[in-house]
Amino acid sequence: MFNAPNSDVAASAAEPDDSRLLLTSLSDVGLLSKERGRALTDKLNRFFEAVRAPSKKTDEAFWTAFQQEFGFAKVAPSERVTPMNAANLCPEPAALIESLNELRLEYNLNVSQQMRTVQGERVLQLERTRKSLAFGLGLSDPNDLAIVRNATEANNAINCGFRGWSADGNDTVVMWAENHPTNREAWKMRAEWPGGPTPFKVEEVSFPTNASEADIAAAFIQRITARTRFVTYTETANSNGFRMPESVMRAIWEHVKANRPDCHVHIDGTMAWGARPLNLANAYCHSLVSSAHKWFLGPKETGILFMRKEKARNFMPSIFGYDYRIVIVPYRELPENALRFELIGQRDDVNIIALDLTQRMWAALQPRKPYERIAQLAQHLMSRLQQTGSRWRLVTPSDPARSWGVVRVEAQKEHREKTLYDWLYEDPRYRIAGSGDDKTFRLCPHIYNTLADVDRAVDGMNAWYDDRRS
Repeated sequence: MFNAPNSDVAASAAEPDDSRLLLTSLSDVGLLSKERGRALTDKLNRFFEAVRAPSKKTDEAFWTAFQQEFGFAKVAPSERVTPMNAANLCPEPAALIESLNELRLEYNLNVSQQMRTVQGERVLQLERTRKSLAFGLGLSDPNDLAIVRNATEANNAINCGFRGWSADGNDTVVMWAENHPTNREAWKMRAEWPGGPTPFKVEEVSFPTNASEADIAAAFIQRITARTRFVTYTETANSNGFRMPESVMRAIWEHVKANRPDCHVHIDGTMAWGARPLNLANAYCHSLVSSAHKWFLGPKETGILFMRKEKARNFMPSIFGYDYRIVIVPYRELPENALRFELIGQRDDVNIIALDLTQRMWAALQPRKPYERIAQLAQHLMSRLQQTGSRWRLVTPSDPARSWGVVRVEAQKEHREKTLYDWLYEDPRYRIAGSGDDKTFRLCPHIYNTLADVDRAVDGMNAWYDDRRS
């Protein structure tokens, strides 16, 4: 599941980096003036050429140059805020967001339904984007992938939409206690909402981060009974940074397939898409969701919901409207695949193009091993923190088999005036944007960060630690 997709599928997914092929179709139908189309083509081609940089070896100099493709890197050092919170929100490459802002102005000149119905150019663009994303994820059928607005919407489509509960209320949902609230509290809300019958019971699984893989798998499997309708967990917890071992995921999946055909395995992959290679052709689940605005470096309010066809019919869409062709299908004729989760009305057409361009960027980056770069940055961060002796206690396992890009440490505010979270963001010497509270602090460096950025963050953390008056 976490290997590069099959080479045949990847080859069929590959699109030429030359942006003329994308923008010419927009010009041909009058959505984009030829003059602006040429300017955008030049801008985008320069960006993709910088990403490919075939004459450069993949070293720190390459990643330092790649950082310059992001707007924050162009801000004066005294005013720059360095993002290091990819688990929450990432910046988009400047060339992409600038081009798309211009394209949005052009799109605003023609908002006709002709462009948005049946075989209109906007419809064709969404279908091209779905194909690009699906093949990049190893899927041979693009219709197994819904383009939704974020993982929050997708998780709620799962926990709100299922219609196979038994009338006695004794069905169960087995979930990891470290799930994101949209895949944890949302289930509890459905189960415990006052004023009606209880449709199911929630059973939470907890385990220490140093538990053996066999014990972790057993903690889930021993709770899966004939009444279990869902097993759901997060691939990597945004809370403690623990990454579910692949052997555990495989064991849960194989147990359910062999013994519990009525059980649905759902994975929140929000910390995986854009951070690790994903091959959903071999997914250890029936469904997986993710947001594009995090590790994937895509536009806000876009995301994905993958679902196997045989499970889709078990769900009633939580939103029922017209599809991207402005067609409302009779509710008894819903798509028998993931597309039933796309009946959400008007879409942001330009953001759909942004998804396509971002996928092309990732395809161009693959020779640079970007996922290994993410792991390298996180391991460097943890190594630097551990060099300070007992000063920093890692909440995230340092074992690379149990973590990836998320790093959290204990950071008690104690008698200090400010939390590490606020201090590191506000101090003009550092201006690092992480995440935290008065007890812990989280950093998630991404490929737009350099090793020097990580070192500066650790230097700032140590300065905060030493200055009890801060």
